[in-house]
Amino acid sequence: MNLINTYHSVVVLIAQDMLFVVGLIALIFWIRLDTQNKIKFLIFGIITGLIALLLAKIGGTLFYNARPFVSDNLVALMPHAADNGFPSDHTLMSAAIAATVYYFSKKLGLVILGLAIIIGASRVLAHVHHPIDIIGSLVFAVIGGLVAYWATPKVISLFSSHKVQS
Repeated sequence: MNLINTYHSVVVLIAQDMLFVVGLIALIFWIRLDTQNKIKFLIFGIITGLIALLLAKIGGTLFYNARPFVSDNLVALMPHAADNGFPSDHTLMSAAIAATVYYFSKKLGLVILGLAIIIGASRVLAHVHHPIDIIGSLVFAVIGGLVAYWATPKVISLFSSHKVQS
């Protein structure tokens, strides 16, 4: 196997599978939390993910960006549908996980954000996304995290007041 094939294999491995590593890191982090923070983590993560996904759906509807292997006469390093590349789902999910973890651990959240950026970069290098697809995903995930930062205490308070009244 020559150097170019090795490079392509590494890029594809990161582009396709690093999201699972990010998820595993978040799961291990969640398992180590106390019960109260586990619940808060889940609420924060659900809000972050839903908002990021909603923004991604809206963004993908408003902005069509043909994938590089379609528009730029490049060869994709992995099989992929020739659909809208905006935004990158892999980057969106890993960045939403990073935003969620960041709320509880700044250091680990930044590490995961770094992995999300690496995932996005590998998807650009694999010719299945343009940089704007990655940037859009990161922005949507950050906005999701900011909404969750505001909404999570309100949701927890709402559930706590219902629990007391029951």
